[in-house]
Formats: sequence, C-alpha cells, structure tokens
Amino acid sequence: MTKWLTTLLFASSLLMPMASQAQQREQRAELVIVQPLQFERAQQVVEAVGTAQAMRSVALYPNVADRVTGVHFTPGEHVDAGELLLELDARHQRIAVQQAQITLRDAERKVTRLRKSEQGGAVPQSELDDAITARDLAAIALDQARVELDDRRVYAPFAGVVGLTDVEVGDRITEQTLITTIDDRSQLLIEFTAPESALPLLQQGAELRFSPWAFADRQVTATAVELDSRIDPQTRMIRARAKIPNPNDEFLPGMSFRATLSLAGECFAVIPEAALLWGANSPYVWLAKQQTAQRIEVQIEQRLAGRVLVSGELHQGDILITEGVQSLRDGQAIRYQHAQLDEPVAEQEVPAAVGASGE
Repeated sequence: MTKWLTTLLFASSLLMPMASQAQQREQRAELVIVQPLQFERAQQVVEAVGTAQAMRSVALYPNVADRVTGVHFTPGEHVDAGELLLELDARHQRIAVQQAQITLRDAERKVTRLRKSEQGGAVPQSELDDAITARDLAAIALDQARVELDDRRVYAPFAGVVGLTDVEVGDRITEQTLITTIDDRSQLLIEFTAPESALPLLQQGAELRFSPWAFADRQVTATAVELDSRIDPQTRMIRARAKIPNPNDEFLPGMSFRATLSLAGECFAVIPEAALLWGANSPYVWLAKQQTAQRIEVQIEQRLAGRVLVSGELHQGDILITEGVQSLRDGQAIRYQHAQLDEPVAEQEVPAAVGASGE
C-alpha cells in the first residue's frame, strides 16, 4: 500500500510541471484577428478615345445650275423627311410641264376617237397604232418635264438638323455648290479603337460606358453595334463602333468621347492594406496554420481601394491574419478570433498556388 502511494505521488509531481508549462504557453499565445483568404481577378483598365458620328449624314448639292428663288430653312433647325429646303428658278420648267400635259390630253382624245372609228371600220388599225404610240410618247415627255421641274427643288432626304449655309436668294449656284448638311442626331455612333484583348467586351449588344470630353462628369451608356472584320497587325488594335441615345440633342457629331474598358485578368489573393507588411527584401503576410503564425512572402500585383492583390504561396482555404500582425514571429503560437466581414466571401475557382513567384 505504501509503495502504491509513493508511486502515485511521484507521478503527480511529474505531471504538475507539464500542466504548468501548457498554461504558460497558452498565456503567451498572441491573440490575433483572422479572416478566410479571398481571391479576386485583377482588372486591367484600358482607355479608348472615340469620335461621335451622326447615324445618318448628308451634304446637299443641287441637281442643276440656276438662280436661287427660295431658301426655306434656318441653320440649326430640325426638318422632316421630304421637307422642301431650296428652290431654283423653274419658270421654263413649269411651262414645259403645262405644254406636255396639253400634248398628252390631245393624244389621248385622238386615241379615243380613232378607237371608235376603227371599230366601225372607218380607219385602219395602223393609224390607231400610230396614235397610241404618240400618246405613250406624250406621257413620257410629261414625266421628263416633271423631273426637270423637280430638279429645281431640293428636299430633305431624311429627318435631321440642318447645318450652316452660304446660299441666299438671288445667288446663282452650280452642281458643285454646297447648299447645307443634314445630320440625324437622334442617336450617335462613336467610332474608336481598342486592343485585341478587349474583344470579349465589344461583342454586338454589349454595354459600354463613355464620358464626353466636354462634360467630364457625365457618363452615358452605349451599345456596341459594329466591329471591324480584322485586327491591325501592326498596332494590334481593332476599330469598333458603339451607339448612344441622344434624345435631348445634347451631343454633336465630331465630339470626342472617352471609354474606360475594364478587362478581367489573372486571379490573385486579396489582402487588406493593414495586413500587408514589408520586410527587408519583399512584402509579406501572416497566415494562421495549426495555431501558429506562418510568414508568407508575396509580390504586389495590383493596388485597389483599401486592398492589394498579391501573388505567392497562397491557397484557397488559407486563414489570413488581419489584425495583431505587428508583433508576430514566424512559428509563434497564436489564439485567434474571426473578423466580421461586411460582405460574404466570394467563391472563385483558384489554382493550388495563385500567382506564386517564379511560376
């Protein structure tokens, strides 16, 4: 019995120092705040500058040379399709139309008279045929006279806004005289060039954001509508066109627009700025591994608002130490609490080691 008690007391004396050492280690463990390591794709921002064009645009010239007798538009006003804009002296052409109408009516009466006579056998068929031919030629002559009269008038080919003009009533103009321009500005096309890496963003129907240089604080949503058939092999750029609405006629053809294209790149670990530390050779972060702190050297790939994208030996499922990092040592025992995240952690497909140095 005495031997058994002696053995029990001896074992207890050995266990007490071990328990005391465990308590001391627990007390020495550093308390830190952690969160699951998140990953995000780097964004490559490309700026493209484009020039606005009217959906339809035309320069108006007269069909014939003559004296101007009427200008029926004011520069800057909106006109409808088919609206009369300008008239030239057409006195001779109106007379020619009247003469052609008289000739045609006379030819029609003759055909009617001969057809009745031919039915009674009073005139041969050949005479009726000649009258019909004369009537048809008279109809063609009337059409020709009307075309020549219409050539003395200039109409709007489509609805739009007319530009400036130097033509006034009384001027004698020729076929080379510019009367004015018309632009359909209800929508505008913005033509720009972009790198071939932006092709996924430029497919037909894709939405793009543009800012006019004249209104830097404004942004308008455009729709990609046209893409060139080839990429320039010298510049690796491609021409594209996007369409923007212009219901209030705020923007004009020829205006410059700037587009900011954001291209998704490789996937990297996202580190809060406060969790990124700097060593003698490179920046580093702390991970929590099996109740100890592990130092991982990283490389900065991109800086964002309040956070940094880094590459290194970082994996999905790693626990990042975000607070209490200043006094840590590699391999130091830690106790940790999880940070309260404002947003849920986004799940992304991440390789085993994201962007590790030397890969």
